[in-house]
Amino acid sequence: YKTNVITSKKVTFYTNIDSISFIVEPKKKYDFIILLNKKDTCWTQINTIPHFDFDDKYIEKNSGKYSFEIPEVQELVHLIFALTPTGIDDKNMVNHRTEYYEKIIEEFSKYKDEPIVLKLDSLLKQGYYSRLKMDACGFYFNGNKIEKDSIYERLSWNGANQIEPFITEIEKLATKIDFRKFYKKNKEYYNDLTAKIEKQMPIKKQWDWLEQQFDFNYDNYRITFSPLVEGGHSTNNFIQNNFKQTVMFICGPTESTKFDEDIIEGLMTRVVFTEIDHNYVNPISDEYLNEINNSLNELSKWTTENALSNYGNSYLVFNEYMTWSVFTLYAFDNYKSDNFEFINNQVELQMTERRGFIKFKEFNRKMIELYKGKSANEKIKDLYPKIISWCKEQ
Repeated sequence: YKTNVITSKKVTFYTNIDSISFIVEPKKKYDFIILLNKKDTCWTQINTIPHFDFDDKYIEKNSGKYSFEIPEVQELVHLIFALTPTGIDDKNMVNHRTEYYEKIIEEFSKYKDEPIVLKLDSLLKQGYYSRLKMDACGFYFNGNKIEKDSIYERLSWNGANQIEPFITEIEKLATKIDFRKFYKKNKEYYNDLTAKIEKQMPIKKQWDWLEQQFDFNYDNYRITFSPLVEGGHSTNNFIQNNFKQTVMFICGPTESTKFDEDIIEGLMTRVVFTEIDHNYVNPISDEYLNEINNSLNELSKWTTENALSNYGNSYLVFNEYMTWSVFTLYAFDNYKSDNFEFINNQVELQMTERRGFIKFKEFNRKMIELYKGKSANEKIKDLYPKIISWCKEQ
């Protein structure tokens, strides 16, 4: 049982015949056993360790800033993913199109049957890809030891830290394959990718635009990426007092392309933008939850069965429509008209034909119409009632 505690408070567990109470304090765990028939035991824990904890020094150092990084432990976990049967079969999960990937397969495929590789493969098959990679960012190497970052209990969403139970085995594999030497050898490549991604995904421009459109401000953007990521992106946000951080987990930059720089920027900005803007879109959607549920009550009109398997309710479906459409509004404001048309067409094609959000084109065109017609003092957040009403009419 996890609970937030600022100073201390009383927590009581009850059964039909007894109870037990603890005065719990911040950042501690309290273990006890529930005994049934004097023989069957259930280990139980009260946990007051916070999801995350920013100290004053961290806040001062990171306020008003953003970063791009390839965290070392996360990259090790991505390398393990690449060796799994799931990673070899799923080209949307793992980017197979680089020399870097080919080098990994050539150098490390002999370790594909290691127990930890097979354990993580089992979790990938159960849909834990995002949670594992996100939580891996909360660990770092200290020599050959992997230690936990004191700032984060976990970086993934609700529940336990998914990677922590496997850290000892991951650490042993890292030593066995000499991963730290591999990571160091590729540092120049990582630095080159970081320079490319900063150029292709101009964060400050997106950040400023979003905060003009929504009454919600963030103080820090932390963007983690990997050349081994293809389509599996995710995000989370952390708010403590007046400091708000959003962390994104995305693919690397385009390493070669036939398009000009403006098009590249638009297409690559979409990758990070549609993760960033969840942190702005979702809080507004929360205010209209009942209306969204009533307006998108027949999800078969809005998604294919495949898309529905990943976005299984009206709220999730609406947020995907909205986050991608908000990006096209950003593109409308920031790119010349012919480039906007190209970028917009690519987005609509990806959403409808590749991702299975079958009415996205109509939804997106309606959002563009509403955006063009809004009054000077209206923001995107003010368009929610109108687009939700349009959804209900479909």
